Amino acid sequence: MEIVKVSARLDVKNDIRQFGFDVNFKSGLNIISGHNSSGKSTIISSIYYCLGMEQLLGGNRASVLDLSLQKKFEFSGRSYEVLQSTTELTIKNLDREATLKRYIKSFDDESKNKIIITESGIKKSFYLHSQGDHERDEGFYKWLCEFIGIVLPKVEDIDNGIVKTIYLQNIFPCALIEQTKGWSDFFAQMPNFGIKDSKQKLVEFLLDLESLKNEFQYDVLKQKETKVKQEWVDRYSNIEKICNSNGLIIRGIDPDISSNTLRKIFSAKLRQAVSDDALSLDSYIEKLIEEKNVLVVESKNITSHELSSEVKKNVGRVRYELSQFNRQLGIINKEIANEKLKFISYKDSLQKINIEIQRIDSAIKLEDFYSLSENIENCPLCDNELALDQRLNIADSKIDLKESLVFLKSQRNLYESYFVKYNKLIEDFEGINEFISSKIADKKDELKYIMKDVNSVDHSLVRLNVYKTISIENDIKNHLKIKKDFEKIKSDLKCLLIELDEINDKKDELKISDKSDNIKINVFKEEMKRLLYKDYFYYTSNEVENITIKNKSPSRLLPVVEIKGDVQNVRLSSSASDFIRVQWAFYLTLLKISKNHPGFVVFDEPGQHAMNLESMISLLKYSSKINKQVIMCISKETRNDSDTKNYNRLLSSLDELYPCHLIDIDSNKNANKCISPLESIGLEQ
Repeated sequence: MEIVKVSARLDVKNDIRQFGFDVNFKSGLNIISGHNSSGKSTIISSIYYCLGMEQLLGGNRASVLDLSLQKKFEFSGRSYEVLQSTTELTIKNLDREATLKRYIKSFDDESKNKIIITESGIKKSFYLHSQGDHERDEGFYKWLCEFIGIVLPKVEDIDNGIVKTIYLQNIFPCALIEQTKGWSDFFAQMPNFGIKDSKQKLVEFLLDLESLKNEFQYDVLKQKETKVKQEWVDRYSNIEKICNSNGLIIRGIDPDISSNTLRKIFSAKLRQAVSDDALSLDSYIEKLIEEKNVLVVESKNITSHELSSEVKKNVGRVRYELSQFNRQLGIINKEIANEKLKFISYKDSLQKINIEIQRIDSAIKLEDFYSLSENIENCPLCDNELALDQRLNIADSKIDLKESLVFLKSQRNLYESYFVKYNKLIEDFEGINEFISSKIADKKDELKYIMKDVNSVDHSLVRLNVYKTISIENDIKNHLKIKKDFEKIKSDLKCLLIELDEINDKKDELKISDKSDNIKINVFKEEMKRLLYKDYFYYTSNEVENITIKNKSPSRLLPVVEIKGDVQNVRLSSSASDFIRVQWAFYLTLLKISKNHPGFVVFDEPGQHAMNLESMISLLKYSSKINKQVIMCISKETRNDSDTKNYNRLLSSLDELYPCHLIDIDSNKNANKCISPLESIGLEQ
């Protein structure tokens, strides 16, 4: 990306003329020159503001701009009060060119969180500094990323949601270095969005290192690992609780997932928790079946008689109870089916509501409301053509988007509160279902054994055998269910163990990418160090060979001084002017070789801390030959003859071999802060 032009337009009180400035830029080296307080920073801050990067200047919205653009300024000895002001920035990238317009002060209280973009004759509004400005189609930063050709790194979190690892405001500190704070440290202007090691992440992104993506993937894998381990604990605890309540113990599976193997899980068994000769679960079930068969044989040897009146009475009672349970089971199953259908319907409705909330929210942020006096031909949200009677209805009803948003959000809250309760509701229903089903099974067994009590010589013996048989049947049924549950949990535990092994394999794979990253880092380091030798910027505080960039702490991916294994902060180990030289080399090398760089740099007063003339000349010459756009603000500093000579010598060093586009903002002697009537604008040389 390159900056083509920056301008400002100001309407003032008691004067029909419009004031402002126009500054044109070219490819390669551009120098904005002027005396102190002449307006260089006013021009640069307008670039920040139009790019939505005022946070890099330590403020929000128009507060970062000079008072001359929003309150008052002087021209030809007269003070003018600003009534309305805008600033525009024209940028280009390959065959695309766009103009970004943003209000500073407005008659109509125009939103300062809106940017109007004109591209190929088409105007469209975008919002910024609000939720969705990086993701939604109406968000300015999403548009700017697409224009520059930058794809912000993203990663899926543990719930498959998209998480941004870095924002556009974290990227532009490599391109915009302002005068007061920008030279105090590397990326000193970077805003704090709660991103861990944001400076390192920026270098990773610029150099296209695998470690940026890998670090977040590693964090996601750690979350998945924690989740898998917790699921293991939950499943193991569940079966262990069942076993304890039934006098059983688990043999072959360790409570700690890391101490298990697939083979151990496969061969795991349940045993009785009684003595050394305790039976396994399978052997115990076989023993119960054998006892039941003995009782059945004994019952057959008893003489049969007609059913007594008491037996007949019990048959009627059990049949009635069985019918009641069946009726309740039908009601519960119907309720479960209804709730599941309701869940599907509500989920679909919620999705539609979320889409509508996004669209209305975007419209509100853009303040892109149609005037009621206009003839609205299309719906402002869905863009569908409206019939004539619908257009009149829209105008007459005075649609309040904010009220609509409040209503939709209240509807969304109702749906979401239902979803929170849904799982518990289904769980309760299924619990009742299971309870009633077991009761039905018991009643069927009871009825079956009562019917066997026919023509018994000894009714008490028959009933005793029936009672014992039912008891053993229930015991067998219970232990068969435990066996089934145990096999299911064993299968789940195997899957968890396999998943944990896959997670560990992926974590090991992420470590391998450090080798390819180190190659890129080494190329960057050597190119940066080349600029610190005497042939270029002439760094002298330490041996240049001792300056390095390491792929580990401390100061990972930032220049440090390393002497015999002792790593020192380059800022603390260098003179003030030498630290500035390191920053020149660092930023310009990033500009030259980075894959994901915005494509230009703005240096505001790079000659900090009484930088010597030779180093400044080297900086300008290198910048003019880098085949990238470099914009510098340089003060004339003509307090004495020596300063004047140095300034003139600096500019004269740039001959036809080192082309430079000079912008002298002192050319209009009547202007203050570079602002003048439009007909008198002429800042270029």
